[in-house]
Amino acid sequence: MLTQKRLREILSYDPVTGIFTFAKGKRKGRIAGTAHDPRGFLKVQIDNERHLLHRLGWLWMTGTMPRWSVEHINGDRSDNRWSNLREGNRPQKTGYCAPWPEPTSTPGVWLVGERFEAMVEVDGVMMNLGAFETQEAAATAIARVHQRARERLAQQRRAA
Repeated sequence: MLTQKRLREILSYDPVTGIFTFAKGKRKGRIAGTAHDPRGFLKVQIDNERHLLHRLGWLWMTGTMPRWSVEHINGDRSDNRWSNLREGNRPQKTGYCAPWPEPTSTPGVWLVGERFEAMVEVDGVMMNLGAFETQEAAATAIARVHQRARERLAQQRRAA
């Protein structure tokens, strides 16, 4: 298990900027951390174990790993400044969930909160068309995208 002492041997942390740099070796002075996943978390490998940088920031400043989770106050998961981190707990974590999308009778239209989001796939690419006041407006937006795709295909066939 990684300790604060071992962490400080390997990395340096600037709590004002939230940036970790390597403290020794051929990477000394270089910024540590790569993208962990599409959600924006950053990770680094120490002693053949992967660690999320926001959790290492907590370890660096407090001397212990967080019991539950470390949350980014501003929502930017790559912003590991000490002033942007807070320890969370399970009830808090579930309390910040976004509204769950509910399918409607119109394919590609989802009710999210009080608005209708439209998504459509064209030429193998999924496009989010945005949020609309009504289900009908979202369906109209989908129909327009399909119409434009058909027109573009017809133009390509005529040109070929």
